[in-house]
Amino acid sequence: MSQRFLIILLSIILLSCDKGLSPDMAEIKVGFGGEVTFIGEWDKEVTQTHIVLFKEPLLSKDDFNVFNLKYVSDSIPNGTQLYKYNTKESSLIESIEPGDYAYLAVAQSKREVLSLDRKDWVVVGVYYNKGDTTQPGILTLPEGTFVDSINIVCDFNNPPPQPPSGMILKNLLKEVLIKNYTNR
Repeated sequence: MSQRFLIILLSIILLSCDKGLSPDMAEIKVGFGGEVTFIGEWDKEVTQTHIVLFKEPLLSKDDFNVFNLKYVSDSIPNGTQLYKYNTKESSLIESIEPGDYAYLAVAQSKREVLSLDRKDWVVVGVYYNKGDTTQPGILTLPEGTFVDSINIVCDFNNPPPQPPSGMILKNLLKEVLIKNYTNR
């Protein structure tokens, strides 16, 4: 009788475990991905190139800090023309949560070691949304969603404005960002 009981119990367990641990049932990790396109000649002195994401706008050098920095990709190999990325893969810093992010860019440094000093980095590409290249795009990451096609173009012959970019542009950018955040 005990052997029959074990067979029935095992049958019930096996039949009731339908997709209990299926990847389809797993929670989707919030993140984003896309492509970075590089146009022009790479500076041979550059030692590091990373995709960086900041939660708040970079309105002063003080905004370039570890608390505002939410994502740093692994280094992109020098000479790359097209780089596919996503935040599910390895990174140096990854602290992404659902919400709005004010500044996504590709930055390069000539330093051998990773530095959080703003003067050590040059922005070579910025994420713009909806075709508006006058201001950095707001990246919105909804709860439980992976956003794809977040593409950045790095044109070494036509680099974007460097943050922070002087008082006039800084004040203009601040007004635009405040307007965008309050209109949501």
